[in-house]
Formats: sequence, C-alpha cells, structure tokens
Amino acid sequence: MSVVVNDLSKIYGSQYAVNHLKFTAERGKILGFLGPNGAGKTTTMKMLTTFLAPSSGSATICGYNIIDSPIDVKRNIGYLPEHNPLYKDMYVREYLIGFARLLKVVNPMNRVDNLIQMTGLSLEQNKLISSLSKGYRQRVGLAQALLHDPEVLILDEPTSGLDPNQLVEIRNLIRNIGNEKTLIFSTHIMQEVNALCDRVIIINHGQKVLDESIEELQDHMNDRQIIQLEYSQGIDISILKKIEGVVKVEDKGKNKYQITAKNNIEVRDLIFNQSVANNWTLRELKKEKSSVESIFNELTVSQQKRDK
Repeated sequence: MSVVVNDLSKIYGSQYAVNHLKFTAERGKILGFLGPNGAGKTTTMKMLTTFLAPSSGSATICGYNIIDSPIDVKRNIGYLPEHNPLYKDMYVREYLIGFARLLKVVNPMNRVDNLIQMTGLSLEQNKLISSLSKGYRQRVGLAQALLHDPEVLILDEPTSGLDPNQLVEIRNLIRNIGNEKTLIFSTHIMQEVNALCDRVIIINHGQKVLDESIEELQDHMNDRQIIQLEYSQGIDISILKKIEGVVKVEDKGKNKYQITAKNNIEVRDLIFNQSVANNWTLRELKKEKSSVESIFNELTVSQQKRDK
C-alpha cells in the first residue's frame, strides 16, 4: 500500500480533531475522503503531508514514516490544499518552471511542457495567473503538485466552487491521473463519489464511520429505500417508527417526514394503513432510492443529533 494510516490522532486541548483514524490507499485507485465541514478531513491531510504533527499514531507514505522521514514523505507526495496558494503576479509557464527548478526536476522545461499539455493549460500558459478562472487556477495547482512526478497525490476539495463545465473538466483530469497514482481527495460534494471514486471513507467528528468500495456502497444504497411523506397535520412519529422494516423517521418540518426503511419490505402499504387507522390525512407518499446523500446524512447529521 502506498499510504498506510494507523491510529492517527490530532488533539487540541481536550478535543479530538482526528480520532484514532485507520485506513490504507493503493496505487491506481481513487479514494474519496468524505465528511461534513469540521469532520477532520483537512487536518488529516495536513498530517499526511507533514505540515501538521500528529498527537499520536503514525502513517507511512511509500514506506516512509511521516514523523521520522518528513523530507522523504514530501518527495513522494503532490499536494493541492483547499485554498490553492499561487503567485498570482506570475505567468503560468514561468511559475511552473520556477517551481520545477526549486524541486530540482530533471529537464524542467520538458516536464513543464508535458504537464501543461496534460492539464489543458496550453492556451493559458502565457497568461498571468491572476487573470485565470478558478478552474484554470486549479489546473495550475494540479500541474504544480505533479511537477516532481510523485507516487501519491493528495487533493483537498479540488472541485469546490467550480462551475459545471469546469467541474467536468477537473473530474476528467483527476480520473486520468488516478489511473497511475495513489490519489486521495477530500470532498463534501456527494456527486463526486459516483463520478470519481473507487473507494469511499466517511469521517465524522474525526472518526471513521464508513470505509467501503464503490461497489459495496452501491449495495448499501440498494439495501435501503427512502419514503417521503406529507400530512395535513402533525402526527405521532413514534407510531411510524414501530412499522416493520422502518429504520429511521425524520421530522422535516411543516408536516413533512422522511422514512428510511429496508428495501426488502413494502412499507408504503403499512404506512398507508397506519395513516388511515389514526385518521391522518396523507397528502404525499413517495418512494425514492437510497442515495449517497442519504447514507452520508445517516452517518453524520443523525449521529450529531444523537451526540447532543
């Protein structure tokens, strides 16, 4: 495995930002690192890239320990942080050549030319970085992260804030790079999962709450169904919770409710019968497939409510 994380923790005072995290990442696979804002994604990435020292635990990158061999770790990692730090008063090609020389890249001019072609920057290479759209700035950041041809690429929210056209282009670029590298990228955009990932980890409050391949996640989704309900009046949700197959009932406000249920039981008939028995006027009863969003919600938002 190119990346091995073992019991990695970061503590601020008495609060765990990352709590005994364990996972691995391998070459040729794209690992999606998901979680709500404040879950510990960026903190984990900063520890893996040696910008932040862990409080306990360890991690290795291509066999090098992040604590004992930080220079060797950095040689094997390309990192695009959430807030892409670029020198905006420099020209794209000038900027990349300068960093290639700092990194002592062999044949820096050729390497930069190849990366400009790979990242679709050919038409922008002689422009000031300050004049580029966010999508093209992300491309410059990716090109910079790849200058020294690292084995591991770590991208923190690489698609955040992009318009739909930019989103498709950056996704395609990440997918192509992921075929040859060990690639970890963090996101809270659920659409990125099906579009890019081979495997998904979800963390919440610094702890891992899900670690599945995309195939296992699809099975997970197929095992559940979502029922949307609307009544003309408030109801007693404790009655709905007792229905066979119902896993969870959420009050969405304004007499609207969402039920998560097992997919092997037809709960709609049971819900309808209970509504009639209790004289509840049912305005809407709609079945939806379980989604990454619903699983994410179940593992994060619902847990936060239980913790309060």
